[in-house]
Amino acid sequence: MPRSVEDLLSRLTLEEKVAQLSGPGFPQLAPLFASPPADPGVSLVKGFQEIAPHGVGHLAMLGSFCPDLDALPSFFRSVQDAAMACGRFPIPALIHLEALNGLVHPGAPTYPTGIGQAATWNPALTARMASLTRERMRALGARFALSPVLDISRDPRWGRVHETYGEDPDLAASFGVAFVRGLQSDDLRQGVAACGKHFIGYAASQAGLNCGGVNLGPRVIREQYARPFEAAIREAGLATVMNSYAEIDGLPVAADPEKLGTLLRDELGFTGLVVSDYASLDHLTVLFHLAPNLKEAGRIALGAGIDVEFPEFRAFADLAELVREGALDESVVDRSARRVLELKERLGLLDHLLTPATPVPALPAGTAAKAEVELDLSRAMAAQAVVLLQNDGVLPLHPAPGRVAVIGELAAQVRVHYGAYSGVAAHESSISGFEVSFEGGGLDNVHGLRLIPTPGFPHRFEELARELEPHAVGVSDALGELLEDPALLVRAPFGGPEATTPDDLARAADAAAGSDVAIVVVGERTGWVGDVTAGEQVDRQDLRLPGDQEVLVEAVAATGTPTVVVVISGRPLLLDRVTGHANAVLWAPLLGPAAGPVLADALLGRTAPAGRLPVSFPSSIGQLPVFHGSRAGSGYDTPGGAEVTYVDGPARPLFPFGHGLTYTHFNYGDARSAAREVTAGGDIEVSVDITNSGDQDADEVVQLYARDVLASTVRPVRQLLAFTRVHIPAGATKRVRLTAPVNALALIDPRGLLVVEPGEVDLMIGASSSDIRARTTLTITGDVTGVPRDGRFLGSANASSL
Repeated sequence: MPRSVEDLLSRLTLEEKVAQLSGPGFPQLAPLFASPPADPGVSLVKGFQEIAPHGVGHLAMLGSFCPDLDALPSFFRSVQDAAMACGRFPIPALIHLEALNGLVHPGAPTYPTGIGQAATWNPALTARMASLTRERMRALGARFALSPVLDISRDPRWGRVHETYGEDPDLAASFGVAFVRGLQSDDLRQGVAACGKHFIGYAASQAGLNCGGVNLGPRVIREQYARPFEAAIREAGLATVMNSYAEIDGLPVAADPEKLGTLLRDELGFTGLVVSDYASLDHLTVLFHLAPNLKEAGRIALGAGIDVEFPEFRAFADLAELVREGALDESVVDRSARRVLELKERLGLLDHLLTPATPVPALPAGTAAKAEVELDLSRAMAAQAVVLLQNDGVLPLHPAPGRVAVIGELAAQVRVHYGAYSGVAAHESSISGFEVSFEGGGLDNVHGLRLIPTPGFPHRFEELARELEPHAVGVSDALGELLEDPALLVRAPFGGPEATTPDDLARAADAAAGSDVAIVVVGERTGWVGDVTAGEQVDRQDLRLPGDQEVLVEAVAATGTPTVVVVISGRPLLLDRVTGHANAVLWAPLLGPAAGPVLADALLGRTAPAGRLPVSFPSSIGQLPVFHGSRAGSGYDTPGGAEVTYVDGPARPLFPFGHGLTYTHFNYGDARSAAREVTAGGDIEVSVDITNSGDQDADEVVQLYARDVLASTVRPVRQLLAFTRVHIPAGATKRVRLTAPVNALALIDPRGLLVVEPGEVDLMIGASSSDIRARTTLTITGDVTGVPRDGRFLGSANASSL
């Protein structure tokens, strides 16, 4: 029996080591799970031994073969038994699943997607979500989640914005750290390995096109785009990283040893496993023309730092041959195989091999939380994610507001509230509703996989969503349950993301004209297939509401009836025409199954919306990309506050980062710094007293920003340092203390070193990046100081009643 990973590695043949670097893919696995069996005489064990004679390192897309959530544990157990029967050593495969907003599988509980979580400005909720997801995945026997998404998204044309935590490095870092801690736990033996993706710069693609090139310099990459990854690595022990599809300065990340080695490992301190995004090694041949064939692509990628090829063996299929030919040193294969085995050891999956008398690991292990607990958390997260963008006083509505017209096709729908990485969307692209083809084409960049919807199937998406989420209700149904007189609810399902007929517009206007208030529900659909306008490989050049929804809002508002608009989307849309006609606007960032009741509560004042924007909403397409924290001399802000404009319009966004209203008003006192001078390695601590001067209990999101007054390189006009969401009852005052490490102000100096420089720092406390309520200054003293690798990154806060 081997006694250590190194001992086990030394006993593996070249082919067995290579087998740990990927696994069989969908085309090889599909015949094994066909019903009826493709070959009734071949058992699952024998089938695996034929397609993977040297062992199975990883299994991707396995859940696709078992849509029944209740049957998944036994299915995974049988597959794992078969995988461990391959090769000479019973090494378990790493079964990976998606878990961005809960386990992505039909029937599994769903939470708000990444952008919705970020809109809560409450990372503790994400940590709890990830912890419950960990319990559920362990109960299934899956120990590897391809989440979280740590990309910084600043161009809303890109279709995957909804998966991210927004535009700000520190906000994204806070949520990323919370997710990783919750999923992996303090002891990875009791956890699930997280995967930070997509390293690096993926969301900054040219023109917002998925997989496009990235024009970012090394300084902005290191200081901003790498920050969420570094925080997750240093503060949460991130186990794995997935590469970006993009090329940066002529080199795809999958082929760039500087990005995957020097930056990721040497500078950020990563010691874990690097896995390829699906088919990104194929891109080295068919997209980037960097390699003449897959064999050479595999050699390049492995040498650059890709340890594992997902979703299946393609470019890595010839690694053993490359070694025998002398084109690849076996030590490079050993390096990556060692990392795979080390992760499996950390997860406790090799105890039966490395520790005498230890049984084969119990898979599944543990039990999932009760579904009620998960649904309660999903609703709490959704409630905190609702953002009130605009309000002239029409909201909140009284429980008996008179006759209420609820207008728009989306008002009654539940499917529209889910993102692409959700069980609902996964079910839409399951093989049950599609003809599966492996002849060319592709979906989600997976080589050779094409899903062709059967006639009429996409029109069943709403029906399918309701079957999977029987507890979910739309906005109109939820309002009907809460109004004191439901008979006064007028349902007018006219107008949606598709073209709207003049007759439907007239019916909608008539419903509004005969009502005391009109609620128009608009938005876009996010997913993989069907009539979606957002999702992976679903990018847009026009961010206006799809179809005739703007015309619908204008027609309703023209009746003179007070008009409230609910916007459902997972990214910023161009809302200038909507805000110009609506009395109030709410943003619902893909809230999941609780969306209907949560929005009804907010509209009726049962809760006070207090979500804040994790992204800036543009006032025109020509502004893109527009985001807070641009470097001095760029963007819409200047250190002195001078207005920057275009000749034909404003440069400022319609709604800035951190913006969000509520049903009360908060008064801020003076900002007080705990010390006027601090040194590198110390802490910045600022406090402020905040009073709820209204008559409704509500949450305030207090945000601390900083500006380096003078530095050796051009610094951001504003940098988020810390934030907190604090509940303040009507008439009460709370003292909020915000703390951030001085190291958070580190920069890459002209020598290329990460340092903290002495000098004056402006500190700003506000309700948004553009609504600063209190200011103070402090001075960093001492010499230019390098930042230690174990330095802290994230701010913290606490509040006390006065």
